[in-house]
Amino acid sequence: MLFFPKEKIIEMVSMAKAIIAMKNAFIQLSNGEAIVPQRTSLTIPDKNASALIMPAYVLGSPYYSVKTVSINYSNPEKGLPLIQGVIHVFDASKGQLLATLDGESITAIRTAAASGLATDLLAKQDANVCAIFGTGVQAKAHVEAMLAVRKIQKYIIISRTQESAQQFIDSQKSDVDFELGTNESISEADIICTTTPSENSLFEHDFVKRGCHINVVGSHQPEFREVPTETIVNSKVVVDQLEACKNEAGDLLIPIKEGNWDFGRLYGELGQIASGEILGRESDDEITLFKSVGIAIQDLALVNLIMEKSNHH
Repeated sequence: MLFFPKEKIIEMVSMAKAIIAMKNAFIQLSNGEAIVPQRTSLTIPDKNASALIMPAYVLGSPYYSVKTVSINYSNPEKGLPLIQGVIHVFDASKGQLLATLDGESITAIRTAAASGLATDLLAKQDANVCAIFGTGVQAKAHVEAMLAVRKIQKYIIISRTQESAQQFIDSQKSDVDFELGTNESISEADIICTTTPSENSLFEHDFVKRGCHINVVGSHQPEFREVPTETIVNSKVVVDQLEACKNEAGDLLIPIKEGNWDFGRLYGELGQIASGEILGRESDDEITLFKSVGIAIQDLALVNLIMEKSNHH
């Protein structure tokens, strides 16, 4: 049985390849070729934690995968990762366990790659300033993903503490400009990425620039949100998967509860845009928003990439 640790995965999967893999995965998802049951969520209330179990299979694939991921909300303040996990890869024909992969790195790459795909399809062509809320593994992966699809000249990093934002900036090895920001700094951003496990909106809608594209990836619980209702109401909203978002996307479910939005106003799924079934951005003025909760097919897409590579060596 093979084991792929974090370092090996990062070495094997480039962001550009991951974005192409996501494009195919989301098209398969919207076409109905992917078999992805709604994930099981285990609440661990006395430990301030939860766990997710996420299986996936695509018709014709040699493998199916099951990801188990733990989310321990008190970890960041202890200097431990918020998200940890493992992916088990099985032979779809014979059923045996073939490989185990580090789940944290796969989750980071595939989540950011989905935002990269959405940004490629929805952001303005000349978008070059990107604001990122959060300083964790996701924020880091999003820096890379945005650079893969747009000529970013400046990143504005916004965090609950200036210290963590400064550390994040100091750790960057890129030639691009990085600066510390506040939630008002988003007024110059062409792209906004929210990557925090926040319960409340991170900014006010008034600061969002016309023509902005927003990737909302941090929260996946019905009572958590990163974006205010006004932004949802005034955006063209695209999701990773309608079914999953109906269960988990607090950013959409809270405005629905308030009576301010409904899924009838949803523009579509990312896969529908990726396949050309519906258009992406239609004007320079519209605000576009991609809400993702994360789908197991994304994990399988990277698993297929890694297994294929390792079989060839």
